[in-house]
Amino acid sequence: MQAAGICHWMVGRRKVLFLVTALVLLGLMFSAQFSYSRHVHQVLCTVKQANKLYFGGEDLQEAFEGVHDASHMNSALTEASNRDIPRSGDSGNASSIQDIQVSQSRPPSKKDLNRFYSHSKRVHKLERKGLKRRLPQALVIGIRKCGTRALLEMLRMHPGIAAANAEQHFFDENYEHGYEWYRKRMPFSTPDQITIEKTPSYFITEEAPARVKKMDRDVKLVIIVRDPTVRTVSDYSQIRQTMASHGKVAKPFEEMVLGADGEIDVTYKAVQISLYQKHLEVWLGHFPMAQVHIVDGDKLISDPFPEMKAVETFLGLQDYIKSDNFVYNSTKGFYCIESEIVTKCLSENKGRPHPDVDDSVMKKLRDFFTPFNNLFYERIGRTFTWNEDGAKSEG
Repeated sequence: MQAAGICHWMVGRRKVLFLVTALVLLGLMFSAQFSYSRHVHQVLCTVKQANKLYFGGEDLQEAFEGVHDASHMNSALTEASNRDIPRSGDSGNASSIQDIQVSQSRPPSKKDLNRFYSHSKRVHKLERKGLKRRLPQALVIGIRKCGTRALLEMLRMHPGIAAANAEQHFFDENYEHGYEWYRKRMPFSTPDQITIEKTPSYFITEEAPARVKKMDRDVKLVIIVRDPTVRTVSDYSQIRQTMASHGKVAKPFEEMVLGADGEIDVTYKAVQISLYQKHLEVWLGHFPMAQVHIVDGDKLISDPFPEMKAVETFLGLQDYIKSDNFVYNSTKGFYCIESEIVTKCLSENKGRPHPDVDDSVMKKLRDFFTPFNNLFYERIGRTFTWNEDGAKSEG
């Protein structure tokens, strides 16, 4: 009878002990979850700034490098919170987490936590399949206002290309950050793909050729050119529009391009950039012409297929680009791209009209560029038809 009473007492108390144990465990789990949420909260607030390339969260990959399971997550996030993570769409200029204007009024939800941990697992799954970030094997190094954006968008249609989303300005402005910084801003790619990055200012940066060669002496360089007179006017047009958007008024083109003596002002940056031969010689001091491909920017607008096939061949890509991948947009006067991978037209800020420039100034510009153009033709073994009515074009 006494034994039965003890058993009855234990059975009753077991329910209480079980309930207390369950409550303690739930409390510990809640405490851990709350602590974890607070710990990673600042990092998770950057989710809206993450790039969407491939699987999303490209810029936050740095926070998860080397993270293979949940036990390593805290240390990785701690390290990330102490580093600068760039905003999505930023051209390589880092901004601290504290600068990102996202509400931090509440800890992230469990869904947010799972999303980031799932992101980490996806990264390592991709790496196991051979997908990883690689330093570029090809660069579009210029030239500004010659169609570099259009060229890169057309290249994206090829499955053998993995193109960086933004101009990284590594070899001119961010070189001190090192190759690892640069690599982590490249897209994921397979071993068979070519990673390519575009920054037009590389072409006119004197230090860039030696820096690029130090990274990869076998890198392939793509340069797109157009009539230098038209390019100079187009450069001015973009600057004028930018100033207007900030409530400022630009000087007339004639005042910018002509010096006090009425001759072409060779110190005007738009003119300097258009001296193609001068800048090309610096690059050819480090790379053979066989590693350089020149794209005709005027033909890329009027008839893109032959130019893109030539780029495809130069990069050693498989035959993929077809003439029906290009559809003419009569409204903008540009071709749009249609393929299995991408369907895209250039943004509305492309194709801006040029200002009316005095004919005598245009002639003076053309006469000024002519000897430089001839040297350029001779150096590359190719001649362009930079005709006199090109100044009426848009770009």
